[in-house]
Amino acid sequence: LGVTNTTSTSGLTATCNLPFVNDPMTGPGNTTANTQYCMYGCCLPCPAQYSLYREGALETGFKVTNAIRAASTVMGFLLMLSYLVLDDKRSHPSALILFFSICVFLFSVVVIFPLVDTKAMQCADLINPRGMLVFASVGTCAWCSALILNLHLHTVWNSAWFAKKYWLLHILCWGFAIAVTAVALGMGQIRWEYATLCLVAQEKASQIFFYPMAAMIFPAFLIHIATFIHIARISVMSSEDSESMSRSTLSAGAAAVISHRRHVMMAIRIQWRAALMAIFAMLSVMLYWLFYFIQLRKINPTTLTLHITEFVLCLKEGNSQNTCADQIAQYLPPYGMMVAAEGVVSSIGIIIFVVFFKPTIVREWGDKFSSLGYLISGKGKLRKEQDEFFVI
Repeated sequence: LGVTNTTSTSGLTATCNLPFVNDPMTGPGNTTANTQYCMYGCCLPCPAQYSLYREGALETGFKVTNAIRAASTVMGFLLMLSYLVLDDKRSHPSALILFFSICVFLFSVVVIFPLVDTKAMQCADLINPRGMLVFASVGTCAWCSALILNLHLHTVWNSAWFAKKYWLLHILCWGFAIAVTAVALGMGQIRWEYATLCLVAQEKASQIFFYPMAAMIFPAFLIHIATFIHIARISVMSSEDSESMSRSTLSAGAAAVISHRRHVMMAIRIQWRAALMAIFAMLSVMLYWLFYFIQLRKINPTTLTLHITEFVLCLKEGNSQNTCADQIAQYLPPYGMMVAAEGVVSSIGIIIFVVFFKPTIVREWGDKFSSLGYLISGKGKLRKEQDEFFVI
């Protein structure tokens, strides 16, 4: 595998053509402890995928996606902090956005580890947050589904059922995320597959990770479609002449219909942000799932063995890594698609910030800091003493 025999003072030794490196685990008869990426005293350096593309291509691409995820971390934190600290943001239905933003922040903050060195995060060190990405992914889908269901109940049925059932939401959403993560950890199936972070191994990803998320996302998506069908139907009805008629001339039934139309239109104005976020989250999960199983399986070591041999022979002919990478590119996931798939899921923190960080939040932060400055300056105490004087 990429071996060039050379003579040295110690006898016959092996050197390896770049990008291959010497096998540190070579045994008698050129055997190796890593049969997936090593042969005849040479190995593809970790991460192996980087060596099969043009020089520096994946590293540069994933540095860009890491930067996007870092921006998502900052924006997700600001949104989470706003809904955690500001008044009236911890009550229903804003509390749903709070818990959703917590999950998105956890999903994005794992980028801290490979932000500088994209090759450092290979699930082999003690500081690796092994289960955080799985937990945050499932939790994000769970609270996103809760947002969709609440929108449906509020818009279609004029119900605030979730307002008094947060204990149930916590059990279902957090409990489900913990259960999936515990199964993945218990089975030892969390590992590095591609990009710079660790997820569930391809062999068990469907059963452990994607099917449980699909059990939440797909029903929620159907409910979301039903909600918008209802909204569209009410919007058409609202344009009819009966809408402009005086309530005094309508029967009780007709008045109730118009009242429901107004309720639906008000719900659209209030909750369009939750609807937009739900759509983006679902599309992100589905697109990533499709990429994971349609394209990512191409870089399975068993599948790639023949093409790696072809890559080695190309290098032995004196060609550059870029030339040989182009030669086997048709057998690998497209570079642009790999970066795009990672970039879409990395941008979720930016999206929720744009959608949910309203101008009113800026004003509320201004009022909060003004009140804090008022108290620090001592004027608050003086005003209180004056009020007590006037009360006396």
